[in-house]
Amino acid sequence: MSTELTDKPVKLKLSYASVQPITPLTEGFTKLHPNITFDLIETPFADYQTSLKLAMSSNDSPDIVQYSPAPMRAIVPAGLVLPLDDYAKAYGWRDQVSPSLLGILTSNKDATQYGMGSLYALPGAVQMVGVFYNKAVTEAAGITDEPKTLAEFEDDLATVKAKGVTPLAVPALATGGFQLWGALSNVMADPKVFSSWVYGEPGATLLNDPGFEKAAATVKKWAGSGYMAKGVSAVADPDAITELTSGQRGYFLSGNWNAKELSEKLGDDLGFFPLPGETAGQPAVATGSGFPYSISAKSQNKDVAAAFLNYIISEKAAQGVYDGGFIPIQPIDGDPDKVKGEFVGAYKAVVDGGGITPFANWATSSIIDPLTAGIQGVISGNKTPRAFIESLQADWESKR
Repeated sequence: MSTELTDKPVKLKLSYASVQPITPLTEGFTKLHPNITFDLIETPFADYQTSLKLAMSSNDSPDIVQYSPAPMRAIVPAGLVLPLDDYAKAYGWRDQVSPSLLGILTSNKDATQYGMGSLYALPGAVQMVGVFYNKAVTEAAGITDEPKTLAEFEDDLATVKAKGVTPLAVPALATGGFQLWGALSNVMADPKVFSSWVYGEPGATLLNDPGFEKAAATVKKWAGSGYMAKGVSAVADPDAITELTSGQRGYFLSGNWNAKELSEKLGDDLGFFPLPGETAGQPAVATGSGFPYSISAKSQNKDVAAAFLNYIISEKAAQGVYDGGFIPIQPIDGDPDKVKGEFVGAYKAVVDGGGITPFANWATSSIIDPLTAGIQGVISGNKTPRAFIESLQADWESKR
């Protein structure tokens, strides 16, 4: 192991899921080190989850992969991803990155529990889920202020609907449906219970906190109230973006991975706020994480790959990440533009408040199936909120 970077030509093969802030990171690193170039391999998110282990098992494994905690449940025990503890000590990574971002990137050797053991990835940017809105739609409905409570938000949804516009864009074909449930769970249930469940702490359960079922019941209620269109189980993220930016919808709960496109299309008409709590002044909580990257245990260029990971958390990488619509690990100089500034401000409020909770689909290697199909069933009325929560817990327990 060495922190000295070679001056010989090296091409790093890097595999990642869609909508990642990878281009400014790789281009920035190559600008500093012209002898290091990248072969980028993009895979849609759903396919990436199922194909990552196969890719890392092959003789042509990528040098660097986007770390996704769910498939890592199988990849870490198989010894296919490199523990980064030696590099972390050499570069001082734990002193540079918030523990709230590193927790989900550490794991025991069996990958049954996060927040302990070795470090397996570093984040290249911060992602967070909240509510985007089209100001042209909301102002036309007479809404001038962002909601301070969940009840106020529901009133705003009803107000937009009364004006003949379906309030919510919900891309439930993939992750959008269960991310809505996750956001509601953050403010209706105990975030610590949810985090312990995703982290795999022994005995963790969603069944004893009624807030998780209440969140699913709220999704069902909003669907029944016409706050989302019929057939949202066939709506994908690009469809939802079009719905919001064309004025067909007023609100879209999503992450800042869509911020750049939304901002380019809506400009000053785009707004953002974290989903508010049930009571005014409730500590802000939101789903989020870093965009993390790992090194393959099969890589022949581990030191170079580690140097790249060291770069992505540095101040040198921050401006490019920010310009791409993401929150960099290190702060940038200068005043942010409005929407990006709202994101940075919201992220700070969340970190200072109730904190960042992990994504639900990280809980097990197979949980994305009952999450996606289950919330689709809740929306359509074919599955009760309680049955949805029970199906998630059953999947979680089957992996223990």
